Amino acid sequence: MSEKEEKFIIDNDKKADWALQKIKEHKEKIKEKEELAEERIYQIKDWLEKETGKIENDIENLKYMLHEYGQKLKEQDPDLKTHSLPFGKLKYRKQRPKWQYKDDLLEYAESNMPDVIKTKKRVDKRKLKKKCEVVDGKVVNTETGEIVEGVEVQERGEKFDIKVEGE
Repeated sequence: MSEKEEKFIIDNDKKADWALQKIKEHKEKIKEKEELAEERIYQIKDWLEKETGKIENDIENLKYMLHEYGQKLKEQDPDLKTHSLPFGKLKYRKQRPKWQYKDDLLEYAESNMPDVIKTKKRVDKRKLKKKCEVVDGKVVNTETGEIVEGVEVQERGEKFDIKVEGE
């Protein structure tokens, strides 16, 4: 930078307020651009939905007709697993039965099959913080005075934040 091009420095309230105003103006510009983009995105999504809806209906109709054709092939050959064609395959595969679990299963399992019950243990961090305090960077149990293993305390400096009016 040459001597003529001095770096702008905020060194008083007037300049700081000017910078906050500029941030507000920039954020308003971003919001305008986002709104315009949202409008265009909505229009494009609407167009895409209409166009793909027609095509998806065609696909579903073709799948239905292929399924009917596959059923005829299966009637002719009950052991048929795969019918191969140049652009794809018509396949039949056995499926395992689907299990549907009801709300009263847990109660039954607790009473009759306790070995299938899972219990997840975890530390209640809020309660832990209430029972402990930080001493010399270590977490100490206030009831016993013992250092709590498994917790590290990381000191952090102040956080600087900017609040622009009107946000």
